[in-house]
Amino acid sequence: MKDRMLVIRALTAAVAVIGVIMLISGILLRNLDEAGKTIPEKAQMPEEYIEEFFSHEDETPNIEDYMEPEWQN
Repeated sequence: MKDRMLVIRALTAAVAVIGVIMLISGILLRNLDEAGKTIPEKAQMPEEYIEEFFSHEDETPNIEDYMEPEWQN
């Protein structure tokens, strides 16, 4: 009976130690992830590319430009 209780105590202690290690690792990984998400101070893309590729985003498209002509029989 004593051997069984000793095994249970050892397993409980091992699970507790592993849980604490996982908790600390999770906290450290979360802090590292948040530190990597800093907002850059300047644009990542040169201004000429931004103007060339994204200047038309405020315009509303004309639906007639995308309509196919009807088939004539």
